Amino acid sequence: MSISNIVKERLARRIAGEISLSNDPGKTMRKWREIFHVSQVTLAEKLGVSPSVISDYESGRRKSPGAKTVKRFVNILLTIDEENGGQIISAFGRLMGVEIPTDIILDIRDFASPVKMDHFCEAINAQPVACEELLEQDVYGYTIIDGGLAMRELSGEAFTKLFEASVQRTLIFTNISTGRLPLVAIRGSQEKPSLIVLHGVRKIDSMVTELARKERILLAVSFIEDIESLIQKLRKLNPLT
Repeated sequence: MSISNIVKERLARRIAGEISLSNDPGKTMRKWREIFHVSQVTLAEKLGVSPSVISDYESGRRKSPGAKTVKRFVNILLTIDEENGGQIISAFGRLMGVEIPTDIILDIRDFASPVKMDHFCEAINAQPVACEELLEQDVYGYTIIDGGLAMRELSGEAFTKLFEASVQRTLIFTNISTGRLPLVAIRGSQEKPSLIVLHGVRKIDSMVTELARKERILLAVSFIEDIESLIQKLRKLNPLT
């Protein structure tokens, strides 16, 4: 997978800037380490320190890392991802034109090869509720969105750009009650995700399923108990290595 240097540079600046400006740099480092699926042990080995040093940074027991350490940290994450095919860099590259706070993105990845939507839904215990006839189509990646934060912080234009950047991908919305907002917002988008999954939804009403049918989007509800389990199951799907 060919990755633009511009994409890598912009993503590197974004990560480094978030860590440097964060009120809790260690927590922010952990977030990015987990997004890139890098263990503390692997990161420590690449940085030439013990895993306890990484643990101390992430827990706040060690003072904030200096600029040199942050730069090395970012470069290691990007290098590891490139060696594995660049699937996370590629996924963020699609969102470069979308001003979405990183806290809203819980996980993101492009796949090395397409995954059938029925296999995707099965992996996360998701029950299709609209456009089931599309289950045999492929998806090429996913983005997990904190739906509660998105509803509070994203404009209609940002939602539209998010949908348009997710063509042939899955958008998973967590922390939502009915799923109405994503389906209402998607009506203004020329390009759309192939699959929308609602996680944690308490009630699906007929309006939501009807909107999905009108937009020809496979809509499913995931019954996995918590977000962390959802993320872990997705990371095992079409694994990076």
